[in-house]
Amino acid sequence: MHVAACLQPAKLARLQGAAGDRHRLFVALDWAHAEVIIRRHPVDVLVVDPQFSTGGEPRTDSIRRVRDRFRALPMIVYSVLAAQTLLSLVQLGREGLEQLILYGLDDDPQHIRDALERQPGIQFSEDLLERLRRPIGRVAPAIGTTIERLIRNPAAFHGVPDIVSAAGVPRRSLYRHLERAGFVSPRELLAGARLLRAYAFLRQPAYSLDLVASHLRFTDAEAMANAMKWGVGITPARARDRMSPEDFVERLAARLCPNPGLDGTGAPVGDEGSVRA
Repeated sequence: MHVAACLQPAKLARLQGAAGDRHRLFVALDWAHAEVIIRRHPVDVLVVDPQFSTGGEPRTDSIRRVRDRFRALPMIVYSVLAAQTLLSLVQLGREGLEQLILYGLDDDPQHIRDALERQPGIQFSEDLLERLRRPIGRVAPAIGTTIERLIRNPAAFHGVPDIVSAAGVPRRSLYRHLERAGFVSPRELLAGARLLRAYAFLRQPAYSLDLVASHLRFTDAEAMANAMKWGVGITPARARDRMSPEDFVERLAARLCPNPGLDGTGAPVGDEGSVRA
């Protein structure tokens, strides 16, 4: 997975040790750099420190700003527990940032890895990408990479223009490449990526329908419900209560790539990728 870090040096060293070779770590130099990282890379989780880039004075305004701009991106607070940080931690907790690692108390490598790897949607994204691996392999490499980024981190894309920019091809070319590979439109791919993350959030008791809709940039819960009906055929509440992750991913994959048996020219292909007569 891809982890972005906004941490003081001592905490960063512990995170790097825990991540090891299992996870790719992007280190932010300041908060503006953190936003650049999130927009350019498929970040799965952001680890933040109230004392980052402040000279040691705990502050929460920069954390709030990044959270407001990337609502669907999971965030872990990594902080010392001291008199000067207590108010900041309480404020962040009241605002929904409840994932907390305490420096020197519960930040052994295994605990940090567990915190990183239990983020909602991480495994679901990989499962969906595995089901879409074949059609992704039929598009240009830059477009395939963009689809992977989109599925892993929908928060980095505000709309179709962002997808076009990331793919590095003209808008019409992007639509044409996706259609030939059997995919739906870029707008529908973005909706599907958001639905996958919505389903993951909804399986967490702390997330209401309204909160998830807000996190995933849906207009409201009704708009998310309509999108969910399009994506998997049932409402968000029923998807949460009645669909297993395997069923959800399978149904969503079928919606996002309704014509997987196509090659790059739109012709049917056999099981081994050969063109049928």
